[in-house]
Amino acid sequence: MGIKGTVRRSTDGDFIHANVDIDLIISEEPEYGSLEKPVEIFHIIEHFCLGRRRLHVFGRDSTIRPGWLTLGPELTNSNFNPDVYTSYFSPTSLTTGCTERIEALRPKSPPPKGKGVPGSRGRGGPFARGRGRAR
Repeated sequence: MGIKGTVRRSTDGDFIHANVDIDLIISEEPEYGSLEKPVEIFHIIEHFCLGRRRLHVFGRDSTIRPGWLTLGPELTNSNFNPDVYTSYFSPTSLTTGCTERIEALRPKSPPPKGKGVPGSRGRGGPFARGRGRAR
């Protein structure tokens, strides 16, 4: 998977979902020589990147998915709609969007040590040893 440019968790939460809850793929081993990708790969990408412009290079008829532009030499079918794809380039349609309910259900990163915890003052909290400790 590739994203062009620099992506930061702190500022690009509307575009990437860094706390993806799917990081394990369990599927049957494909036949020897099979070029099929596990369908879970597409789920991971769709959960991680909230952008609407998704490109699948070297796709097959079996991997055509809604919301993806699929290209490939073995492709005999297509779900490409030029009007829909062009609409993804308007400034208000770059991402799939999010609601307060979705944001509430999204896994969150734990707060950094010493931040967000009452009574803690920086690294190590109130029981830290070292130069800042009361003597």
